[in-house]
Amino acid sequence: MSNYPPETHNGIVTSWIPLTSAYPSSSGCDTLWWSVVVSTLAVWDPGYGLTVDSNVHCVPPPVTSWWDQANLGANSLTQLSIGPITCPVDYTTVATSIVDETSTFVACCPPNYTLVSIVGAGDTSECSSILPANENIAYAVRDESQNWITATTSYTTATPIWGIQINGYNIAQASSTSSTGPSSTPSETGTPTPTPTPQPSSGLSTGAKAGIGVGVALVAIALGALVVWILARRRKRGHAVAAPPPSELAYEQRKSGYGGGYTDQVPVHELGSGQTGLSEMDGTGMPVEMHAVNVNPKR
Repeated sequence: MSNYPPETHNGIVTSWIPLTSAYPSSSGCDTLWWSVVVSTLAVWDPGYGLTVDSNVHCVPPPVTSWWDQANLGANSLTQLSIGPITCPVDYTTVATSIVDETSTFVACCPPNYTLVSIVGAGDTSECSSILPANENIAYAVRDESQNWITATTSYTTATPIWGIQINGYNIAQASSTSSTGPSSTPSETGTPTPTPTPQPSSGLSTGAKAGIGVGVALVAIALGALVVWILARRRKRGHAVAAPPPSELAYEQRKSGYGGGYTDQVPVHELGSGQTGLSEMDGTGMPVEMHAVNVNPKR
């Protein structure tokens, strides 16, 4: 019995029959001709030992079961395949084909026969040889009463003759391996090279950071100047002081340049009492707001 479990493909169950040894054949199988189909001569046919001479065993019993399975009656649900397979002593491996990751197809032909094409069980057109012209051969054939008789024939031209093939499959079986010995881990020698630790990135380039720093500094300077100006105005409004001499007042007005745009000297008028009255500076001058710098860092 094969160690391959049954398989189902397209609703058909395939059962396996093993051919694991190089089975020897009966002597003279290469000349045991018979004709089941008109004008077709074949040798190494399992059917010869079943119907013509039961003492003839040209192929192993598993091959007979595989080859003649169609004679067991109509059956569309099951089929037989050979597996695993070893070509018999007198046969030659003529083809192998990888079916999938685990299966390999194997085809065997009788000695001195070559592969024509891959066919199924019961079809004699896979392995062929040539019968020379004008060579007389004896073969088994049925007479009108369906009895087997021996007849002779020859052909005026070279004629193809057929040898029965053996096809099967070798399937790799899953196997588990275990190890009881200690496992070794490869070690490194020499001084290890330190691995640099990656530093977190802020996401900004050096140029972008520099631009931001300049912008912040300008804003800080502007704010400082504004604070100084506000404090100076408060001090002037909080104390009444004597008016400065005309030339000094005119200079201060020119120097301020804030909003009012004074550039000429202001004339001084003497009071009627002969004293100079106290006056407060006009508060119309407005501070100028510095422009903010908008820095767009590159990404």
